[in-house]
This record gives sequence, structure tokens and C-alpha cells, in this order.
Amino acid sequence: MSEFPKYRAPQSVEIENRAWPTRRIKTPPVMVPVDLRDGNQAFVRPMNVAAKIRYFNMLCGIGYKEIEVAYPAASNEEFEFVRRLIGDGIVPDDVRINVFTAARKDLIDRTVGSIAGAKRAAMHCYIATSELHRRFVFGKEPDEIIRVAVEGTRMIADAIGEAGMRDRVVYEFSPEEFTDSDIGFVVELGEQVRAAWNPRGKGDFILNLPATVERRPPYEYADMIESFVRRYSGMADTVISVHAHNDQGCAVAAAEMAVLAGAERVEGTLAGHGERTGNMDLITFALNFMSRGIETGLDFSHLPEITAFIEEVSGIAANPRTPYVGELVFTAFSGTHQDAIRKGMARRGEISEHFRQGWKMPYLHIDPVDIGRNYDGLVRINSQSGKGGVAYVLESVYGIPVPKGMQPMVAKAVQAEAEATGNELTPSEVHRIFREKVVESPGRIAVDAFRLRRPAPGAADKTEVRFEIETGGRRFAVAGTGGGPIEAAVEAFRSCPACPAFQFEEYSEHAIGRGAAAEALAFVGIRPAGAENIVYGAGIDGNVNLAAIRAIANAVNHIVAS
Repeated sequence: MSEFPKYRAPQSVEIENRAWPTRRIKTPPVMVPVDLRDGNQAFVRPMNVAAKIRYFNMLCGIGYKEIEVAYPAASNEEFEFVRRLIGDGIVPDDVRINVFTAARKDLIDRTVGSIAGAKRAAMHCYIATSELHRRFVFGKEPDEIIRVAVEGTRMIADAIGEAGMRDRVVYEFSPEEFTDSDIGFVVELGEQVRAAWNPRGKGDFILNLPATVERRPPYEYADMIESFVRRYSGMADTVISVHAHNDQGCAVAAAEMAVLAGAERVEGTLAGHGERTGNMDLITFALNFMSRGIETGLDFSHLPEITAFIEEVSGIAANPRTPYVGELVFTAFSGTHQDAIRKGMARRGEISEHFRQGWKMPYLHIDPVDIGRNYDGLVRINSQSGKGGVAYVLESVYGIPVPKGMQPMVAKAVQAEAEATGNELTPSEVHRIFREKVVESPGRIAVDAFRLRRPAPGAADKTEVRFEIETGGRRFAVAGTGGGPIEAAVEAFRSCPACPAFQFEEYSEHAIGRGAAAEALAFVGIRPAGAENIVYGAGIDGNVNLAAIRAIANAVNHIVAS
């Protein structure tokens, strides 16, 4: 044994002029959830009948038209669940339920009994076809495996016929471990199973080719599917299906490539639950198509509620980075990402017009709203965040549009606290830091006793502003006249010998809040004498004019402190 390598790549698939890499998916395959059977059997505490009924109803609400529901012969509870679905009229007329069985007569009879009265159903039988299983698990030769599969298929056909359900039940067969099997052998098996079932048309026979264990890269799975389709003679009356597991983390890619290679139907589970690393995640699979403009007919507009229910019944929490469902998948902490998202959101209309599509956004390949999320958590703040992220939070949550030139100052104050605490900062904490460290930060200059007169004495078209400036223990009464309150206030500051000389450059004002509690927020930009850079300040007050004066004082204090 020591003479051999511990691991070895599977034998490659010989295929000339493969076509699947040049194709594009324009219409989605049929998607079949196997949560209630293949997913449920992997839970530490499998669902009871009541939970499975709730789950089934959820799947129907999403829009699935074929659902694998149980292995009825495995337990009384599984059998009872199928009987409840049918007996209580829970199954919609346009939904087909699929039941699973091994190729044994007693199990087949029990399974057929479970679907009595069903309007639409499928019987799903399987046998492992890999040499590993055939030789070392079953101890059988290839012809014996084919004989078991054919005899099982005939028993199923006979049992369904005797039950008078041949017109309502289709047949699905799975050569388990297809990706570890010889293709020629599986083709021969498929031909004989199809002949034993004798399908009445394309939709009557499903041949499911599973990657029961993901031993190959996705492109080799696609090669195997295309090679099989080329050799198999029954495509006219066979639906080719795939069932990918996620042992190497590539199940979604494997399923997509298999569809390119000829698969028309795909099995999987919501959230990817299943044995080991699970089945292919149908949520990711379907929403990938949606993001490319391919309509699936499935409704995930309430995905947070769907995810919460799956977490409840499975006892397994979704990883926060799981595509689409995770808490953090629409969240940016990085400063550069935050800045790009902020700018993109501000220019959504221009972007849509330019690219001729409704949604195209930096770092966000789908609109969170389409799956029941919102924009509240797009940007979250920690020590890695930059000025764009801080500005986005203040504007989107509190309606505070920090001027571009002031954003580095605000971000510096926020980052300092994030670094000091080592924690993520909530929007309310960012807002508090903005007010305490930027707007209300104590400085050398304070203003008080504000008075405004219009018209100004001796000038009917002017405004006079008077207030007091306190600095260094001294108090100065200052006054200024101008065309409006801002111009008059600037002149008043310039008249104070304790204030540095500056040029007034920018001004904006905004309302914060509504009604009696509303406040005025003013931003100003001033240029110190002889300097090239603009220094910004902010002021908040119930009176818009006083807010502007406080903003000028705030900017002057920043000049003094620099």
C-alpha cells in the first residue's frame, strides 16, 4: 500500500471537440428540491411530520413544481407524511411529489402504497454503479448490477400499473456515484433501465446522473455529462438530471456546467443541507440565474424569512458569508468598497442609463431589495472603514450629507474610536462621534449672545449680526454687516483680533429631524490666509443663522488646532 500515492486524480474523460464550454444558459433547468428527503436525513434531529408539512408549503410558495418528499419505506413517520400530503389535499394540482425507494419488492410495494391517490407523483429508484461500490460494497459484477436495476424498474412499473397509476406516475432512476463510474457501463445501464420502464414520452422517464461524492472538478463533471449524452440513444424520451454534492465546495459550479453539457433538470436543497458538506445549494443556484437576467419562476423576495425557517427546523445557522442569505453578504467594511458603493448608490439613475439595465452597482451584483433585504447594512463601520463609509452612514441613516472636503476629518475621528475600542461602531455611535468630536468639540473660540437686525441700522438692504466671542478668558463683542446673515457673520469674525484671518469659501445648510424637534445643520468651508487648503466646520442649532455662526466658529477652531 505504501508504494501508491495516498491521493490520485480520477481518470480524465476523453471527449473530442467538447461543446459545453461554448454554450450559454438562456433558460433555466427544472429545479427540484430534495430537502425533505436527502437534506432532512442529514439533520441531527430530522423534522417531524408537522415541520415537514410547513417546509413543503414553503417550497410550494417559492414556486417549485416538483418536490422530492420522502423515503416512505424507511420509517412510519416518512410514510405518514406522504399520506398526509395526499389525504389532506396539501399538494397543489400543479406540483409533483417524488418518493424514493431501493430496488426491493417489499420497499417498492410500501412506497407505491404511500402515493395512492396522488394526482402527480414520481418514483425514484437508485443503485450505486462505481467500481468501488460494486466490487467492495456489493460484491457484484457489472451484469449483476444491471440485472438488479432492471428487475427493480420492472417491479416498480408492475406495482404502479397494478395500482392503476401508470398515467400519473413518472419514473426517475439514479446510477449513484456516476462521477466515479465508467461512462460506458452507465450508458448500458441507462439503456436497459429505460427499456424496462418503456417511457411514454420525454417527461415520463428521468435519468439522474449524480455526483454523489464530489471527486472531480466541475468541468470534468460537465465532460462526463456531455460524453454520456453523446453515447446514450434515448434522449428523445429521457430527461437528463443531475444531483451534485459539495465535498470540494464546487457543487453550484458543477451543476451549472452540467446544464451547459446537457442536463435539463437539477436537484439540490435550500441552503445546501445534506450529508457531509451537503447538496448543491438551490438558493445560490437560482439567484445566480436571476442576477444574469434569467427568469426562474421562483420567488425569493422573502429570503430572510425563508432562511430563518430553515435555520429553525435544521438547527443549523447560516454562515454570515453564505451567498445571498448570510448576514454580511451585502456589507462592506473596507473603506474603498464603502466609497464605491456610496458613490454608486448616489448615481443609480446615471449608471442604469449608461449600462441599460436596472441594477449595476459596485460590489453588489444584485439588489438586496429583490430578496427581502434593505440597504441599512450595506456599509458597516470598524477600524478598516474609510471616509466614504462614514459619510454613507451619516447620510443614509441620519440625513447628514457631509461635504466631500470634510469627510477625512470626520472619518479620522470615527476611526480613532474604532481603533481604541477594537469594535464595530453602530450608526448611532458614528452619529455621536460626529456630534461630539467634530461639531461640538471644545475649542479656543466660543460664540454667545447672538442678535440679528434686518434692515441694518442705516442700510435698508443689509443685515447686521452681533454676537460675542469668548477666547482665552477674554470676551469680544463683535458686529458685521452684509447682504445676508452669513456675510454679516463672516465680517463680524474678521473684526475680532483673536480670530485668524480667513476667506469664506463654501456654505450649505440642512434640516435634521422633523417638526418641533427639527434642528438646522450648517457646513462651512473657509480658507486660512495664505493657505491653499480649505478647512471645514459644522454647526447645529434650532436657529439656522446661529447654526451657520457656530459652523464658522467650528471651522476657525479647526484652523487654530491644526
